[in-house]
Amino acid sequence: MKKVVLSALAATIVTSAVYAESMTLFSDPKTGQVFTTAGEGRVEMGDFVDAKTVDMANREQSSALSEYQDNMKKYTNVSSHAKKLDFSGTHYFGLTSNNYGAKDAHGNDNSTGFELRRNYVQVKAFFNDKDYFRVTLDATKELETAQQTVSDGPANVIVKYAYLYLDKILPYTGVEIGIAHRPWIDYEEHNSWYYRSINKVVLEDKFGQSKVFDAMNSADLGVNFQTKTPYFSSEIGLFNGEGYHSTTNQGRNDGLSAEWRLTGHVMGNGEHVGKYKVEKDTYANVSFAGLATSNRGMTDTTDINASTRYNRNLYVLHAVYNQPEFLIAAQIDRMSDKTADTSLANSHNYDVTAWSVNAEYRPMEKWTVLGRFDHADITYKNDPTSDAKNVGDADQFIYGVAYDYNKNVKFIASGKTVNSKDTTVVPANSFEGATTAGNQNDKQSWMLTTEVNW
Repeated sequence: MKKVVLSALAATIVTSAVYAESMTLFSDPKTGQVFTTAGEGRVEMGDFVDAKTVDMANREQSSALSEYQDNMKKYTNVSSHAKKLDFSGTHYFGLTSNNYGAKDAHGNDNSTGFELRRNYVQVKAFFNDKDYFRVTLDATKELETAQQTVSDGPANVIVKYAYLYLDKILPYTGVEIGIAHRPWIDYEEHNSWYYRSINKVVLEDKFGQSKVFDAMNSADLGVNFQTKTPYFSSEIGLFNGEGYHSTTNQGRNDGLSAEWRLTGHVMGNGEHVGKYKVEKDTYANVSFAGLATSNRGMTDTTDINASTRYNRNLYVLHAVYNQPEFLIAAQIDRMSDKTADTSLANSHNYDVTAWSVNAEYRPMEKWTVLGRFDHADITYKNDPTSDAKNVGDADQFIYGVAYDYNKNVKFIASGKTVNSKDTTVVPANSFEGATTAGNQNDKQSWMLTTEVNW
């Protein structure tokens, strides 16, 4: 009898956590008998189920496996030589209404419309845990943009990033090779000014009568070395200097653009730079950044005459402090463009000094009140008209409130006021034409924005 009982038990032993209908068995060490109730001298053997319950569980398991296999047949297999593919996207949709300080040739001084301010879709192909290749596609269609002409139809898709990242090729240092991050813009957008969906950072922005800055953008063909340590981080790169969406080709004798960012991290969390959670983290960073480029082409021809070339130098001093309740940041910028031909009064022959302050206040969970002020002074070096020396001076005010709907979606209501010294000149940029009041004069804007990240 002992052999029969033990054989039956061996066939029905399962974990009680899996099967609800179980029983506790006890054995008599002296006789070897098995009992279903406790008694004197009996030792508990554990919980057991009968063979019928095990059979039912096996059938359910088989049915679930079959259902899973049937479901998997509905999907398409993805094949890659990479260890892992990581897909993500960033999308900025908005409704914008502008009132300008000058009328166009038809007497219009306003514009209203929906915008696709950014539509990034990207994939990272990881070769191991750290090294990868990234491709980011960007489609943009705004009321005011140099990337598209007035007659454009669908938003044009361009390649913003396409680079190889190799981690720790030097101590604490990785490198991007290809259409890579330029050192400054991405840093400011992920550490200080978190609202690219409503406005660019000041160095990439245009406001007032002239291209007050538009000094650089966020990506370019080149190489970028990135160092991260607890108290210091940096990016040092060499680029073509034309920018990722420029139509200008690299002509003969074009000089490369040397660019850098050096950042001290007071709180010792520099290893997480660009990945802070502003609602939880406290950090204080001080940065010095800039670029130096020479012999740049003013047109997309291969002409190497001195009158079509210019040199640019830019220097940035920036500080930011964040804690869960608020953020405050400030910067001062100095840029100088100079051509060899002194007859070019206003074409790459000017100095720009600017400063910018931005802040966030988070009065309650999910809500943020934000503000920013930009000021720029532009002085043309060879302008014969003395009262036009500072014709490009301008102030810009940005203000709004943001609501985090969830971890993927944010809604923003904001406004922007631009005050330019010269409000009478209607720009004739190639992308705006003579029939558009444009974004270079005084204006008042109101924006509703939906920001999506996945």
